[in-house]
Amino acid sequence: MKLVRSLITIALITLAHSAHADSAYAEAWGPSIGTTAPLLAANDQHGKPQTLDTLKGSKGLLFVFNRSVDW
Repeated sequence: MKLVRSLITIALITLAHSAHADSAYAEAWGPSIGTTAPLLAANDQHGKPQTLDTLKGSKGLLFVFNRSVDW
């Protein structure tokens, strides 16, 4: 049983190590930090149109896209 667990652990570590993005890929993917976001607009849950400007507060706005595995 310990051997099986050890082999599974080694396999998972190997997979995790090989799944990282190199710096060239990371720099080429997506906008850079501090760039101006494109104009986006969508209706909120009440049907009121919202833009990045209407959502921005006194400290700015953090907008996160979360890509799931089922995309």
